[in-house]
Amino acid sequence: MVKNITTAVVLITLLLGRTVVAGEITIASGAGYKQPLLEIIALYEKKSGKRITPVFGNMSHLISQAALSGKVSLILGDRKFLDRSGLDFSSFHHMGHGRLVLAYRKGIALESVLDIPGDSITRIGMPDSAKAIYGLAAAESLNSSTMMKKVHKKLLIFSTVPQVSAYLITGEIDVGFINLTDALWLKEKIGGYITVNEKTYTPVTIEVGVLRGFENDPETTAFTSFLKTETLHPILSKYGMK
Repeated sequence: MVKNITTAVVLITLLLGRTVVAGEITIASGAGYKQPLLEIIALYEKKSGKRITPVFGNMSHLISQAALSGKVSLILGDRKFLDRSGLDFSSFHHMGHGRLVLAYRKGIALESVLDIPGDSITRIGMPDSAKAIYGLAAAESLNSSTMMKKVHKKLLIFSTVPQVSAYLITGEIDVGFINLTDALWLKEKIGGYITVNEKTYTPVTIEVGVLRGFENDPETTAFTSFLKTETLHPILSKYGMK
């Protein structure tokens, strides 16, 4: 897993360190929202003829690289993470709400989150609570009851939501805390998922923050204007963000 994390950091660094083409903007996003953002970007590029460069990873690394590079104009993520990032944002654009789910691998059936302390569940994956939106949500949910005490020895911590999902697909973990967006994307490759009670964790509000210095950039403004259109609604609904 350390190798995977290192590779991700190197990839982000290379992408943000490259020469940006004139008229091209870069948006950084939490890895759990890769699929909807790619579809949004594809639709925008088709309609506008302009290019958007996305980079993905856990929010902690993205925020650090955005601060160091000065080349990221937009960041998509949970408002809590953006507010405490130390970055200076000129505005925010609401995209939707995130939902935590407990997904399970093929070959097992799970009826409730309350079943995971049982002997049939031996490996539970979750993103790092210090670096990923849904890791924090999972930790809050487990700590809101006595569940954390019962399952902490089964927990395996990963850097991002997609890493948890990848281990679910290969069957190397039994269950994993991921976001609804990723679960919907992978529904044919996993056994299923259970929606976690939203009262057990702080609401996840997904927004795009415009970094100060880019608020008057015409390319950035054009893309954020596109984000406000109804054209996006089918994509956001498809991935459980509405």
